[in-house]
Amino acid sequence: MTDHGGPPRERRRHPRALTDLRATMNVRGASHAARVINLSMGGALLDLGATPLGAPLDKGQLVSLVISSRSSERPFVSDARVVLWNTAVAGNPLLAVQFEPMTDEATEALEEMLSEAVAELRRRVFMARARAGID
Repeated sequence: MTDHGGPPRERRRHPRALTDLRATMNVRGASHAARVINLSMGGALLDLGATPLGAPLDKGQLVSLVISSRSSERPFVSDARVVLWNTAVAGNPLLAVQFEPMTDEATEALEEMLSEAVAELRRRVFMARARAGID
């Protein structure tokens, strides 16, 4: 849906944080390394790189994720459903997943990772402004 010819209206329910976290996606008994491009309380955007999946993942397919943070000893572990393949990035399609209902422990781990990602973004903005001499 657009507003008077403008860009499509955002449908996400949760704000997203840009990240550079590492993840392991388990599907059909195989593990695949991934980089988490962005993360929210509802889902994630994954870059699987050139990882061969064997067979394509279909919308709605269940996968398991383990996302690791540099500063936290406890990873985020959850099942997720494939939402879509973003093929706008040439050569490296990105996979969007939506988390299944989470345990309290998984929710806490995810909240910690999101807080860390927001703090890191603020630190980078502060450092960039300081280098540029912007108050």
